[in-house]
Amino acid sequence: MYQECGHYYLCQLKLAWLDATSNSAIAFAYNLIPIIVVYSARKRQDLPFQWIYRLITTLAVIGITIYLIEAWMFWRSQYWLLGLFKAITAFGLLCAMILLVRSLPKVLTIPNLTELKQANHQLELEIKERHFAEEALRESKERFHNAFDHAAIGMALVGLNGSWLQVNHSLCEIVGYSEAELLSKTCQEITHPDDLDTDFEYVRQLLTGEIRCYHMEKRYIHKLGHVVWIMLSVSLVCDIHGQPLYFITQIQDITERKRVEQTLQQQAYIFENISDGVIVTDLSGRVIDWNRAAEKMFGYSKAEVLGKNLGILHKPEESAVLTQKIIDELHTANRWAGEINFVRKDGTEGVCETVFVPLYNEHGQPTATIGVNRNITERKQAEAALQQANEQLTSWVQQLEQRNHEIALLSQMSDILQACLTVEEAYKVIAQLIQPLFPETSGGVFIISSSKHLIEAVTTWGDSTLASKKVFSPKNCWALRRGRSHFSTTDDHSLHCSHIEEDLFGGEALCVPMMAQGEALGMLHFHSPQTGQLTAAKQQLASAVAERIALALANLRLTEALQQQSIRDPLTGLFNRRYLEESLEREISRAERSHKRVGIIMMDVDHFKSFNDRFGHEAGDIVLRELGGFLRKQIRKADIACRYGGEEIMLILPETSLDVCQERAERIRQTVKHLDIQYQRQKLGCISLSLGIAMYPEHGLTGTAVIEAADAALYIAKKTGRDRVVMAQSQVSVY
Repeated sequence: MYQECGHYYLCQLKLAWLDATSNSAIAFAYNLIPIIVVYSARKRQDLPFQWIYRLITTLAVIGITIYLIEAWMFWRSQYWLLGLFKAITAFGLLCAMILLVRSLPKVLTIPNLTELKQANHQLELEIKERHFAEEALRESKERFHNAFDHAAIGMALVGLNGSWLQVNHSLCEIVGYSEAELLSKTCQEITHPDDLDTDFEYVRQLLTGEIRCYHMEKRYIHKLGHVVWIMLSVSLVCDIHGQPLYFITQIQDITERKRVEQTLQQQAYIFENISDGVIVTDLSGRVIDWNRAAEKMFGYSKAEVLGKNLGILHKPEESAVLTQKIIDELHTANRWAGEINFVRKDGTEGVCETVFVPLYNEHGQPTATIGVNRNITERKQAEAALQQANEQLTSWVQQLEQRNHEIALLSQMSDILQACLTVEEAYKVIAQLIQPLFPETSGGVFIISSSKHLIEAVTTWGDSTLASKKVFSPKNCWALRRGRSHFSTTDDHSLHCSHIEEDLFGGEALCVPMMAQGEALGMLHFHSPQTGQLTAAKQQLASAVAERIALALANLRLTEALQQQSIRDPLTGLFNRRYLEESLEREISRAERSHKRVGIIMMDVDHFKSFNDRFGHEAGDIVLRELGGFLRKQIRKADIACRYGGEEIMLILPETSLDVCQERAERIRQTVKHLDIQYQRQKLGCISLSLGIAMYPEHGLTGTAVIEAADAALYIAKKTGRDRVVMAQSQVSVY
């Protein structure tokens, strides 16, 4: 009943298959153990002692292998392989025992199930608390963000370098920037330059731990460019290690408050510096406040009147009535205005113009009164004086009207005198202009001669006979001698001027010197047969007339002198070359229209250079000066003598024939030799002239052509021996 089967001998076959089947089933069961352990270990990575699971898995795999080998041994006898795996299994188990023994203290420390339940319960509580804390933190953050974003004041998170990290809508409205624009800027860029240093100092103290927060008033620059005043509150946020993270800032717009403060300061300044006295009282009349002007007006200092009744400023008999009158008016019309007689601290009285108005609280109820007092004492005194002077002013008005009329006439006289072209023309109009200013007088304008030895009447006015001589010495007039107006009457005690004829004098006389630029030009003489005509006002008017006449005459003389200087040669006294050219063109144009001739004589002093070399240039100037005077005597009034240049002189002879021109040139040539010229008491000898003659239109149709022809003839006269007259050669046909 037993047979060999593999390595087994003497075994029953049915029982051998049973053993193999059971070993395979055990191997399959062992195989499930490592699979479950590996799956559990992978799912629970947090379990402790992961190496135990790996050890169990390894031993289970070895056990599976042993049972499979035993099953295999039914067919193949591999004892060495089975012994090897059993040895490995024994060694593994031994190592596992050693490791388990060493790990036993750690394993014993693992909490038991009760402790795990308690720990789990505690963990659940902590998780709930953490959840509650996280929810509270979320709500806190949400509340912060809601408060941050919707705050009525500006709020911002600012970096340590001043950059904006987060801003709310209110801050954007304050500075005028959008959120994106503001985040691209820094605090420093919108801060007023004058506030930067103070802000930086506070930030430094905040970063160094000297202060925990700071508050300051500063200015931002609005996007539109204007200044925005803000109240800035800043605190520093740090991490858990105390390192600064960023700043939390609160910005409140206080521009309106600043404006109100400035207005209050201005009002306080006005209150203290206004010229009117301002008094503030309560409803019972006790003084609450008053300004410096009130102190000056009433004589009491503020400390002396605070809390006292306003009646101390008025007379006792008037105080009660006046106070009641003011109160009644304030109740009905909310305003009282009028004049009040007041008494100063020193007892003196005055008058002030006062306005009282009530002051109301926020509920619209009157709490005090304010009175503005203007001191009109001086004005009242002035009104009294003005009333007293009113009658006198009425009479002055008439005099003023007369004076205005005289000023108008005086202005008219000045305008006409300024329009005069010559002194002679001014003499003619002066009499007509003075007569309306002094209708009841006669007189004249007297001018001092160029020699300063005589003064002569150049014009007179008036119906009565002039009481003064018309020609006399300036020494005979007290006005000219004293340099001021001299008034005289027929009174025996009056000092009369010597030029007044006593048999013709009656009434009163006035002599007014005419001064211009510190020099006496003459004198105005006025005579009235009746006294009382030459009043003080008339004497002032006469001085003004004399001043204007003197100024006008001086200007005319200066104009004539300047005109002569502009057209005259200063050495010879003859006309200069510019005047020559203008005159020649004018005379040629006139001759062309009237078909007349114009003669030109150009002359030159012979040997003038050697004359200068021998006697000197001053002697040469004397020769030219004497020659100029000689020629002025030789020519007609219509002729024009000009210095052409150097020692060359030209004569223009209008409407002159060729023969007459030649005859006059010859006479000049011969007569000039008789001049007796001396220099430093030494005779210089006689001079001779070379002359060239040219005629218009025979020798030229233009002034330049005629001059060139005369100059050519003069050149020929010099070349042919000098001291002669040469006629120019004809160039054009005569019409």
